[in-house]
Amino acid sequence: MSWQEELRNLDEELASGRLSADDYRVRRDQVLSSAVAYGDSGQQQAPQQPQQQQYQQPAQQQYQQPQPPQGQQNPPQPSADSTQIIAPVSPPQGNPNAESTQIVSSADVAPERTQVVNSWQQQPQHADPNRTQVVPNSPAGGFPQPHSPAGGFQQPQYQQQPAWNAPDQDVTPPWGGSDFPPIAPAGSSEWVKQGPEVFEDRTGRGKGGKIAVMVVVALLVLAGLGVGGYFLFKPSGETPEAEKTNAPAPTSQAAPPPKQKSPMELLLDKIPNPSGEPDPKNNVLGVGQLVGTSVLEQGEVDLLTAANVKEVAWKGSQKQPDEFGPQPAKISVMVIPVGSPTAAAELLKQLRAYQAANGFTLISEPLPEMPESVALHKKTGDTSGIYRGTWVSGDNVIRVSIDQQFPTDKIEDEKALSGSYQRAVKKTLTPFPAS
Repeated sequence: MSWQEELRNLDEELASGRLSADDYRVRRDQVLSSAVAYGDSGQQQAPQQPQQQQYQQPAQQQYQQPQPPQGQQNPPQPSADSTQIIAPVSPPQGNPNAESTQIVSSADVAPERTQVVNSWQQQPQHADPNRTQVVPNSPAGGFPQPHSPAGGFQQPQYQQQPAWNAPDQDVTPPWGGSDFPPIAPAGSSEWVKQGPEVFEDRTGRGKGGKIAVMVVVALLVLAGLGVGGYFLFKPSGETPEAEKTNAPAPTSQAAPPPKQKSPMELLLDKIPNPSGEPDPKNNVLGVGQLVGTSVLEQGEVDLLTAANVKEVAWKGSQKQPDEFGPQPAKISVMVIPVGSPTAAAELLKQLRAYQAANGFTLISEPLPEMPESVALHKKTGDTSGIYRGTWVSGDNVIRVSIDQQFPTDKIEDEKALSGSYQRAVKKTLTPFPAS
C-alpha cells in the first residue's frame, strides 16, 4: 500500500469517527515522515553523497569504528536508538543555520541515519560536546529499499507566489473528492488546521447577523402592510381605537364667548387717561350715583335728569406736583351722551347758565390754540381755584374741570392751574373734537 493510500484511509477513518484526532495526527506524521525518508534516500542521497562523505569522513574516522565491507552481515545493535558524539564539521561556504538536520547513509547499516547538528563551527578542531546524533537501529535484514518509478522521483519545486489578483489554486489531493473538505490555498491562514479542525463551520460570523437583519426587515414590511390595509379597507364611519382613546374629554362647560362692550363702555375707553394717579371710581356712572359727589352738584344732576340722561362716562385723577406745576390738582373729564346734536347743544346752554349763576365767570376770549366753541368758566378765591371748559362733540356734551389749591402765591398758583387746564383740554379734544 502506497503512502497516498494510507493517508486516504486515515482521512476516511477520521471522517467516520473510528479514529480520534490525536491518533490521526500521530499516524499521519508517521506516514508522511516515512514517505519523505524514502523519497529523499532514493533520489537526493546520491548527488549529496560526495559532500556528506567529504564532511563526515574525518569525524567518522575519529569517533566511529571501521565499518565492515558491503557484503558482510551487519551485527545486531544493542538498542533501537543510539547517541553518538561527533566533531563539528566546517561548512565549505556561507553561513549555515543555527540548527540543521543531516541524513547520514552507510552501506552496512540502515538506509538512512539522522544526524542533528546544532551549528556549524568555523574551527573544526573545537568539538561541541552537545552535539547529538540519533542513529536508529536497523533490523537484521535491513530496511526494504523503495522502488523508484521509471521516470525517477520528481524533484521538489518551489511554489511561485501568485499575483495579487490571481484566483486561488486548487490544491485538493488527487484522492480527494466531494466527500472531503477542500484544502485551503497555500497563501491562506487555514493551512494550519488539521484533524477535526477542518470540519469546522466556514460560513463566517457575519451570516447570522445578516439573517437577523433580513428577518427584522421582513417583519417591519409585514407590519406596515397590515396597518396600511386596515386604514385602507376599514369602514369610513368607524373611528380608529387610537383616535378614540386619545381624543380629549369634552369639558363640562364651554368657555363663554368674550362679552361685547356696550356703547357706554366704548365711550369710556375713548376718554384719554388724565395725568396723575387714576381715581378708583373711573367707570360708567348712573345719574343717581353722581348725587352727593364732587363730580356734579345737585342742580346739574337735575338738568341731566330733565334731558333724559341715564348714564355718563367719567375719568378722574389726582395730579401731584411736577415740572408743570408746584401744586397738586384734581382733574375730571366727563362725556354726557344726549342722543342728538340739538339736544346736546340745549343741555350745554343750561349747564353754562347754571355755572354763571353759581359764581363762575365766562372768559370771552379763547385761550391760545383753543377752538372758539370751547367756553372757559373759572371760579377763583384766595385759597383755591376751578377752571372748567365745555363744548359739544357730536351727540355728546364734553366737560373738563381742574380744581387746584392756592397755598402760597395766588398769581403763580393760578398760572399753574391754567397750564394744567390747557393740557387736559387739548388731550381730550383729540378723540372728541368740538362741533
